[in-house]
Amino acid sequence: MQAIGKFLDSHLASVRKLVKIIIISIFALQVLVVFSQVVWRFIFNNPFSWSEELARYFQVWLILLMSSVCIKKGKHLAVDYVTHALPYMYNKILKYIIMVFIMFFTCIVIIFSIHMIVVTINQKTPALHIPILVVYLAFPIAGLLMFLEALILFLKLAGTKNEADLEALHSK
Repeated sequence: MQAIGKFLDSHLASVRKLVKIIIISIFALQVLVVFSQVVWRFIFNNPFSWSEELARYFQVWLILLMSSVCIKKGKHLAVDYVTHALPYMYNKILKYIIMVFIMFFTCIVIIFSIHMIVVTINQKTPALHIPILVVYLAFPIAGLLMFLEALILFLKLAGTKNEADLEALHSK
């Protein structure tokens, strides 16, 4: 199973680079949009009607894309008080359970987001008048990325033999 995890990990490397470039670009654009909105509102007294909506949609994409990066690095939201006190074997089992829950949750996100896209396929955003599909696509894309990262960690977890291997799982 660990070989499959390494195979998936190596083939996902280019996608990860693309995701990081997209994240940096979206963040830069979001800063630019919000800054220009502040300037136009307070200096020229003529605010844009679309900037808040665009910043909100950028934020949705940022959070969802960053979630896959966080899963890979082991930096996702977690209560880890117990894991430091657990022996290696129990810690490993707990990590398996966590990855299964993450994969289950991301499958639900993917399924329901596709349903949401189908239901709202002809709708447009209020201020920008772009298809709402552009915003909602963030959910299945990020859900798939999160699922793949969790699956890779799940498969790599099988190859850990001690506590050091378990800690090094996220550092690569």
